[in-house]
Amino acid sequence: MTARILVCGAAGVEEKLPEWAALDPGENPSRGARVVLVGGAAGVAVLLVELEPGGLIALHSSPEASVCHVVEGGGTLFFESGEEIEFARGDTIEFAAGLAHGWNGGVEHTLVGVTTYPVRA
Repeated sequence: MTARILVCGAAGVEEKLPEWAALDPGENPSRGARVVLVGGAAGVAVLLVELEPGGLIALHSSPEASVCHVVEGGGTLFFESGEEIEFARGDTIEFAAGLAHGWNGGVEHTLVGVTTYPVRA
Protein backbone atom coordinates (compact mmCIF):
# COMPACT_ATOMS: atom_id res chain seq x y z
CA MET A 1 0.00 0.00 0.00
CA THR A 2 1.27 3.46 -0.82
CA ALA A 3 -0.07 6.11 1.51
CA ARG A 4 0.84 9.61 2.57
CA ILE A 5 1.14 10.87 6.11
CA LEU A 6 -0.09 14.44 6.39
CA VAL A 7 1.06 16.27 9.51
CA CYS A 8 -1.06 19.38 10.01
CA GLY A 9 0.18 22.10 12.32
CA ALA A 10 0.21 25.84 12.88
CA ALA A 11 3.02 26.21 10.31
CA GLY A 12 1.08 24.35 7.62
CA VAL A 13 0.94 20.81 6.30
CA GLU A 14 3.96 18.53 6.02
CA GLU A 15 3.73 15.44 3.82
CA LYS A 16 5.71 12.31 4.69
CA LEU A 17 5.94 8.94 3.01
CA PRO A 18 5.56 5.95 5.33
CA GLU A 19 8.60 3.82 6.15
CA TRP A 20 7.33 0.24 6.25
CA ALA A 21 9.25 -2.42 8.19
CA ALA A 22 8.86 -6.18 8.46
CA LEU A 23 6.87 -7.17 11.53
CA ASP A 24 8.49 -9.80 13.71
CA PRO A 25 7.16 -9.79 17.30
CA GLY A 26 8.26 -12.30 19.89
CA GLU A 27 10.47 -15.36 19.58
CA ASN A 28 8.42 -16.93 16.80
CA PRO A 29 8.78 -15.09 13.50
CA SER A 30 5.84 -13.55 11.70
CA ARG A 31 5.55 -13.91 7.94
CA GLY A 32 3.91 -11.74 5.31
CA ALA A 33 3.40 -8.86 7.73
CA ARG A 34 4.73 -5.32 7.89
CA VAL A 35 4.12 -2.21 9.99
CA VAL A 36 4.49 1.57 9.75
CA LEU A 37 4.30 4.17 12.49
CA VAL A 38 2.09 6.95 11.15
CA GLY A 39 1.85 9.19 14.20
CA GLY A 40 1.36 9.61 17.88
CA ALA A 41 2.34 11.68 20.88
CA ALA A 42 2.28 11.54 24.69
CA GLY A 43 2.66 7.76 24.86
CA VAL A 44 0.10 7.05 22.12
CA ALA A 45 1.18 5.37 18.87
CA VAL A 46 -0.80 5.12 15.65
CA LEU A 47 0.29 2.34 13.28
CA LEU A 48 -0.81 0.60 10.12
CA VAL A 49 -0.28 -3.14 9.95
CA GLU A 50 -0.44 -4.95 6.62
CA LEU A 51 -0.88 -8.71 6.35
CA GLU A 52 -0.54 -10.63 3.09
CA PRO A 53 -3.08 -13.34 2.26
CA GLY A 54 -2.26 -16.31 4.50
CA GLY A 55 0.25 -14.22 6.46
CA LEU A 56 0.90 -14.60 10.18
CA ILE A 57 1.54 -12.20 13.03
CA ALA A 58 3.06 -14.40 15.73
CA LEU A 59 1.73 -14.60 19.28
CA HIS A 60 2.81 -11.42 21.11
CA SER A 61 1.72 -8.96 23.77
CA SER A 62 2.53 -5.38 24.66
CA PRO A 63 2.44 -3.39 27.89
CA GLU A 64 0.01 -0.93 26.28
CA ALA A 65 -3.66 -1.45 25.56
CA SER A 66 -4.57 -1.23 21.87
CA VAL A 67 -7.56 -0.59 19.66
CA CYS A 68 -7.41 -2.09 16.15
CA HIS A 69 -9.73 -1.27 13.26
CA VAL A 70 -9.83 -3.61 10.27
CA VAL A 71 -9.79 -1.41 7.16
CA GLU A 72 -9.50 -4.23 4.57
CA GLY A 73 -9.59 -8.00 4.57
CA GLY A 74 -10.08 -10.41 7.43
CA GLY A 75 -8.80 -13.55 9.08
CA THR A 76 -8.56 -15.13 12.52
CA LEU A 77 -7.27 -13.90 15.86
CA PHE A 78 -5.75 -16.51 18.16
CA PHE A 79 -4.85 -16.52 21.84
CA GLU A 80 -2.58 -18.49 24.21
CA SER A 81 -5.67 -20.33 25.48
CA GLY A 82 -6.21 -21.80 22.01
CA GLU A 83 -9.34 -19.71 21.44
CA GLU A 84 -9.80 -18.34 17.91
CA ILE A 85 -12.08 -15.54 16.72
CA GLU A 86 -12.74 -14.54 13.12
CA PHE A 87 -12.43 -10.86 12.18
CA ALA A 88 -13.51 -8.98 9.06
CA ARG A 89 -13.47 -5.56 7.41
CA GLY A 90 -15.15 -2.98 9.60
CA ASP A 91 -14.50 -4.80 12.91
CA THR A 92 -12.89 -2.93 15.79
CA ILE A 93 -10.94 -5.03 18.29
CA GLU A 94 -9.66 -3.87 21.67
CA PHE A 95 -6.81 -5.74 23.39
CA ALA A 96 -6.09 -5.35 27.09
CA ALA A 97 -2.50 -4.50 28.04
CA GLY A 98 -0.39 -7.66 28.34
CA LEU A 99 -2.87 -9.94 26.51
CA ALA A 100 -0.99 -12.38 24.24
CA HIS A 101 -2.60 -12.65 20.81
CA GLY A 102 -1.75 -13.32 17.17
CA TRP A 103 -3.30 -12.81 13.73
CA ASN A 104 -3.77 -15.20 10.79
CA GLY A 105 -4.51 -13.49 7.49
CA GLY A 106 -7.40 -14.71 5.38
CA VAL A 107 -7.58 -15.11 1.62
CA GLU A 108 -7.19 -11.41 0.81
CA HIS A 109 -4.85 -8.55 1.71
CA THR A 110 -5.56 -7.24 5.23
CA LEU A 111 -4.92 -3.72 6.54
CA VAL A 112 -5.42 -2.83 10.20
CA GLY A 113 -5.16 0.57 11.84
CA VAL A 114 -3.79 0.27 15.38
CA THR A 115 -3.73 2.81 18.20
CA THR A 116 -1.80 1.87 21.34
CA TYR A 117 -2.03 3.82 24.54
CA PRO A 118 -0.59 3.52 28.04
CA VAL A 119 -2.94 2.18 30.69
CA ARG A 120 -3.58 4.73 33.39
CA ALA A 121 -4.30 3.58 36.94
